[in-house]
Amino acid sequence: MPATPARPSPRRPLTRQRRLRKGWKRLTRALGRSRAVRWLRQHGAAPPTALRIVLVVVALLIAIPLVNLLYQVARKPTELWFFAGRALDKQPADTWRQYGARFQAFSTDTISPELLAALAQTESSGNPVARTYWRWRLGWNPANFYRPASSAVGLFQMTDPAFEEASRYCIRGHRVAQDGCWFTSLYARTLPAHAIELTAIYLDRQVAGVLATARGTAATAPQKQDLAAFIHLCGARPARGFLRRGFRLRPGERCGDHLVATYLGKVNAMKRQFLRFAANEP
Repeated sequence: MPATPARPSPRRPLTRQRRLRKGWKRLTRALGRSRAVRWLRQHGAAPPTALRIVLVVVALLIAIPLVNLLYQVARKPTELWFFAGRALDKQPADTWRQYGARFQAFSTDTISPELLAALAQTESSGNPVARTYWRWRLGWNPANFYRPASSAVGLFQMTDPAFEEASRYCIRGHRVAQDGCWFTSLYARTLPAHAIELTAIYLDRQVAGVLATARGTAATAPQKQDLAAFIHLCGARPARGFLRRGFRLRPGERCGDHLVATYLGKVNAMKRQFLRFAANEP
């Protein structure tokens, strides 16, 4: 009886790994047949040293700024708001129209609604996601060559240390409170309501702390507000000198890039403007 011919075994379906391996072999065979590859094999595949140096330099010039940008964004994620630019800037009347109720709700005996509005307009033109500028800074760490000038962000350009201090408290009944504060871990400086409350907390506490260092010194409401604006720009330590001098500035006194007299003058001019807006409300 004739032998039954063996049936061909069914072809195994190609797995993903086998398909990739097969495709890779086809690609390498096609590349091997290409004219460019044959030319490189005939004339030497290694590019000249000068060309290699140029390629390395170009790669570094592209990679270093990109890596620095990613590093700075990882350190300060709010820099991702760069696309908003100045599109959210406001005129003083618009700042008061949009945030006036919040300024009033989070004011304290020391920090008035008009002062909060004036600081917001001076610092960010009412832009809730305003960022600080970037600057070049030489040093040993290449990641710091070009970076944001500070950690400041938001409506009041609040820095990380100020945020850390204020975020443990809240405003209750126009007073700074620590008890009964809910969800303080969710504070964000880029949310206008949070930024206003945090700034009122920080400045109220800082003014009280600086005044406590000079017992017996009586300060009027306008002097306390000047002190608050000074603290917002320069910090508490220089503010103690401002207090000891009877709320007088040193000639040409500066904090960072700002002339303090010019800054205080702008804040006070804005306060008067916002007082008029408040008086004209129905």
